[in-house]
Formats: sequence, structure tokens, C-alpha cells
Amino acid sequence: MNRLFAILLPILLSASLMAAEPADREKDHQQLRQLLDDASEAINQQDAVRLRSLLATEFVVTMVNQERMIEAAQLNDFFEKHFVGESAPLKSITVTPEADAPSRFLDDDVAVAYGHSDDIYVLKNGEEVKIPALWTATLVRQKDGWKIRAFHAGVNLLDNPVLAAAQNHLWQMAAAGAVAGSLLMLLLVRLFRKKESELRKNDHET
Repeated sequence: MNRLFAILLPILLSASLMAAEPADREKDHQQLRQLLDDASEAINQQDAVRLRSLLATEFVVTMVNQERMIEAAQLNDFFEKHFVGESAPLKSITVTPEADAPSRFLDDDVAVAYGHSDDIYVLKNGEEVKIPALWTATLVRQKDGWKIRAFHAGVNLLDNPVLAAAQNHLWQMAAAGAVAGSLLMLLLVRLFRKKESELRKNDHET
């Protein structure tokens, strides 16, 4: 009997641990999804203080414009420069990040997540620009819960609405330059012909 118990005990313990693990991981997944929602809301509300509370003690954040931040003061400067200051180009931003797959746990206290986000930028003039982005995050469990240790977002450098708008602007500038050049050429021709006519008139009078 004791021998049978000794054989069955490890099996029962393993089964118990395997059954408990999915429930624990599901709780972690819920907390990580909430962390993602809270971080999105902080960015959309331009709340640097709340965003800092969601970051790990040491962190590195690279925004979609490739600005890197490793200190709380840099978070404040980011929102000030892009949304508040006199030369700030943006009125608001709405990020909607979604995970493309469940977070991957490297160990009990470290996870990696990745996904996409269709971000909407409202410029100072009221124009809206929608920019699709991809993001990757490293998350760590601290004493007060899951935090963002590293975050990186980026856009397609060769195909995005901002680049398309810039290219369209260049075409408009080129077209305007061509029209202006044509008008200038016509004006110079008319001036030249007028000058030539006056010279012929003067020669005839002489």
C-alpha cells in the first residue's frame, strides 16, 4: 500500500500542478490585458503621471515616432512637446492596441506581448490621420503587480499615411512650380517681344 502511494503521489501532484497552471496563467492574462487598457487610456488622456505608474522601476519606451524615454521627466516632455506647447503639432491621439496572440511567459514574472494598433492622430488644424502601427512589450511582475518594462512601437517606413501625404504635397509643390515656371516663361517672352518691338520702332523712326 505504501509502495503504491509512493508511486501515485508524484503523479497526483503533477496533475494538480498542471490543472492549477492554466487558472493562474489566465489570471495573469487578465491582469496584462487590463495593464494594456490602462496604458492606452493614459496615453489617450495625455496623462504622464498615470502612465509612469504603469511602468516598471526601470523602463525603456520607444514611441511610434522613435522617441526613446527612460525617465519620468521625458514622459512629461513628450506630451508637452507634441500636445501642449505653442508649436505642438497634435491636438489629440487615440491608440487602440490589440494583442495578436496571448502573452508568452518567459518565467513566472516575465512575459512578452506583441500586437497592432490603428492609431488616430488629430492635428492642430483638426485634420485626422490614421496610422497603423505594430508594437512589442516586455512585462514584469513587481510587488504591486504587472508593469511595463519595455515597449516599442513602429510604423511602416515605406507605406504609411504621413508619407503618402508628404509625397502628395511634393507632387502639389512640383505642379505649382511647373505652373509658376510656365507663367514666368510666358511673361519673359512677352517682355522680350515688347522690348524687341520698341527697338524696331526706334530704329524705324531713326
